Amino acid sequence: MIYKVITSVMVDQLFKRQSPGSVKKHNRKFIENLEKTGRHALAETFLHAEETLDAALSEELTVKSFDGLSLYGRYYASAACSHITFVLLHGYKGGCARNFILQFDALKALGANILMIDQRAHRKSEGKYITFGAKERYDVEEWIKLLLSRDPETKVILYGISMGASTALITSGLPSVKGCLCGIIADCGFTSPAEEFRHLAVYKGKRAPEKFLETGFEVTKKKADFDVNAYSTEEFAKKLSVPALFVHGAGDTFVPSSFTLRNYEACASPWKKLLIVDKAGHGGSFYHDSERYTEELKELYAKASETARALSSGESL
Repeated sequence: MIYKVITSVMVDQLFKRQSPGSVKKHNRKFIENLEKTGRHALAETFLHAEETLDAALSEELTVKSFDGLSLYGRYYASAACSHITFVLLHGYKGGCARNFILQFDALKALGANILMIDQRAHRKSEGKYITFGAKERYDVEEWIKLLLSRDPETKVILYGISMGASTALITSGLPSVKGCLCGIIADCGFTSPAEEFRHLAVYKGKRAPEKFLETGFEVTKKKADFDVNAYSTEEFAKKLSVPALFVHGAGDTFVPSSFTLRNYEACASPWKKLLIVDKAGHGGSFYHDSERYTEELKELYAKASETARALSSGESL
């Protein structure tokens, strides 16, 4: 009984959307930590990230999820009138401004459109609970449908960080996206929610009892309406046929780089690359080695463009 009481509280702490006050507090602490460590220019970049993105904004978009939620996104049209769109998927309790502001210019320079979405239960999108990709994949499907309704020749590159990376990989398995998906970038993704939670369930060097974890998983299913054992990204990677770039920081303790190594090794795509960045923490690979990261983005985009042309000509992958 005590396990159910404790895990019920923890499920709300872990999966329930943050209040606006909590989001502001978290962002303020993040900026303060950058200042304390002498990274003043970086702190300024993140402090004004929303303003920077709003200044370049082409259009605000919304879609309805399969379960009736209003989801919000920001669209940046390419001056090159490209049919390719990067769909950017942020991480757990994060946002696209935090996760993608550093690489935003590098992405724009490639000449594709950019769609930044607020995942369910984040920022301007509705939703009570975060489901670590289980439901978010169907949200991404709705965004892709919207893009196709605006341009039937649309091809998409799914680019996710952390939870967004895992969401990108499992979205690739949806039949409706097969004809327009031309590439994937998975930066510091996990293999499954259950494995990630087991990795984090350590206190003072001791792992939580399995019974406690299993109780937590049961409570999660009842309260947040998703099964943490419902999917493994490795299984979807085994069926992947489009170009894929896997990225991880060697210093990541939140999501171990071994998870990305497993996803990379499982990936069946004829073109796949792995970038492990020394000393980089969770989601920090672009900051630690923007030059290498940018070159990998360029190479992935070139291969994805070839795939897009093949899909447009009716070739099967």
